[in-house]
Amino acid sequence: MESTINDTGHILKLLLVDDDDVDRERLRRMLSKSDIETHVLEASSIEDSMVYLKEGDFDCVIVDYRLGLNSGLTLLNHIRTILEKRCAVIMVTGLGDEEVAAQAMRLGASDYLLKNHLQSTQLIRAIISSVHRAEIDKKLHDMAHYDNLTGLASRPLLLEHLQQAIIHEESAAVAFLDLDNFKPVNDNYGHDTGDYVLVTIANRLKGLLRKSDTLARIGGDEFVLLLRNVTSKDECNDFLKELIELVNAPIELEAFDCHVQVSASIGVALVSNDSLDADTILRRADQTMYQAKNLGSNNILFFNPEEERRQFARRAMLQAAEKGIANNEFELHYQPQINMVEHKLIGVEALIRWNHPTMGFLYPADFAEVLEHPNTGILIGEWVLQEALRQHKIWRENNVVISVNIAPAHLLSKDFVQRLSLLLKSMPDIQPKSLELEILETVSICDINQAVEVVKACCQLGVQVALDDFGTGYASLNYLKKLPLNTLKIDKGFIQNLLINQEDRSIVKCIVALSQAFQYKLIAEGVESLEHEQTLIEMGCQHGQGYFIAKPMSADKMSTWILSYRQKHQLH
Repeated sequence: MESTINDTGHILKLLLVDDDDVDRERLRRMLSKSDIETHVLEASSIEDSMVYLKEGDFDCVIVDYRLGLNSGLTLLNHIRTILEKRCAVIMVTGLGDEEVAAQAMRLGASDYLLKNHLQSTQLIRAIISSVHRAEIDKKLHDMAHYDNLTGLASRPLLLEHLQQAIIHEESAAVAFLDLDNFKPVNDNYGHDTGDYVLVTIANRLKGLLRKSDTLARIGGDEFVLLLRNVTSKDECNDFLKELIELVNAPIELEAFDCHVQVSASIGVALVSNDSLDADTILRRADQTMYQAKNLGSNNILFFNPEEERRQFARRAMLQAAEKGIANNEFELHYQPQINMVEHKLIGVEALIRWNHPTMGFLYPADFAEVLEHPNTGILIGEWVLQEALRQHKIWRENNVVISVNIAPAHLLSKDFVQRLSLLLKSMPDIQPKSLELEILETVSICDINQAVEVVKACCQLGVQVALDDFGTGYASLNYLKKLPLNTLKIDKGFIQNLLINQEDRSIVKCIVALSQAFQYKLIAEGVESLEHEQTLIEMGCQHGQGYFIAKPMSADKMSTWILSYRQKHQLH
């Protein structure tokens, strides 16, 4: 037999497991007749063989079906379930029992041989075939369980190790790490350099971990650490701080004669004794990492059950809102805006309400996260615009402006102006100047340049624009100069204490002067008494809205109010 029969390229390390000395000697003689190089160890019991297997690597285990009082199937099961190292296993037996053979193959045996008819060539052929098959299985296993770039564990292997920690009720922690500013490395230096940085970070992290820990790469620049035997949250936090310092250390790029530096955000979920599975714990760490990322770079944040409940409630509210749009659960209420000197209706503000199927009648503050959501909020915002204009058409009040609050995400969403233009064209009976978009003062600083372009485009359509809650945000004179506004609305917080607070009076006086300088229409919100109205008129603010004038009301009640108000003041 030629020596090339051993294509494995190394000495085959074999373990013979048989309680019969004669049978072990017979197998050894068969192996010696081959030209392949082997290193053979022997064991006479399951216990002895497991000691060998835990201490070293074997290419193949040849095990007898009968091992004293035990069965070789027991050892086979141990090899496949307890040991992480993969090797070929051949079962030999003096029995020609097909059921035993089938059971052996089900448990992962590579081959099944009968002692009585066994020849040297047959044994050698079975060993080499089994070893080759085991090597292919190992490669496939590694492809599924290890990251090709860094050699770290991949998600399936991480989850296996995590599930083991859960089953054995270990005190452990899962730390989900994401590199904060990795994308510029790829953009500026190319993906090969990005890969080099990832491998460098992986090697640094590996150097810090203990043997019992698991480090996995499960995404482009995402790593997960399974830290075993963590005794306290403080211990975990101290370890991760040290880890962040390693990540932060500069990485030299010789090809570019420079260095790069990355930071990290880490979310941590502790493995607690509350019957959670591996996927749930990993998801908790992942979600917590995103919360840490929102706080800035190099933050470590531990999972908070209260935050998870809040996120769950938020998702439930978003899902309910999407159903609510389809089920017509939303409605608009309207609050009049008047010229307090001439007692003339100048506008109405459309205010959204939600008839929630289980929570009852909700105000915007009750579902603010829904209104600000980049998808659901825009859907609702589009409905509000359409419904407000539809109602305005019913009223046929061309001299009355209808004001609609526009959420930041809606105002700055893609194609907002184009969609608004199409909506106005679909309602030719309504003049664009009859629509006023109310944007919060803080929106103008979110992305001032984009906001300016959107507001200018809206004005070109003929639509009016108001800056709402003025005085509560950070708008500067420069912002007021940039934004092509028609109206300023004084926040009700300054109006409520106008009669008793000198500072609020001074602020209102300044806003009045500012509106006159920029030639803006000025509306005071929160007019709740005759004294408020009279004081505002004296200060130069003629327009107002608030409970003293009228509370928000349904469209039908608003129609009745308009008639009643005009009759009262004889304005037909």
